[in-house]
Amino acid sequence: MTPDALLALYEWKAGTCFRCAQRDVHVTPIGHIRTPSGDTYNLTACGVCVLELELERQRYADRRGLDYQPGSLGS
Repeated sequence: MTPDALLALYEWKAGTCFRCAQRDVHVTPIGHIRTPSGDTYNLTACGVCVLELELERQRYADRRGLDYQPGSLGS
């Protein structure tokens, strides 16, 4: 799958990437964290970071002999 096809699997909006801290870039939601006090923060990632995270997911699946389904970060 091409990088453009992989990125097309996600919905994008302007925001800040939690991973590389770039601001005012297109980001997609990939999850959330909850603090011990109960606060919840949504995590978003930019395209470059999404591609890196997807590559790591694919490598993990390959190492474990699992099926890799792209486009499911944050699911």
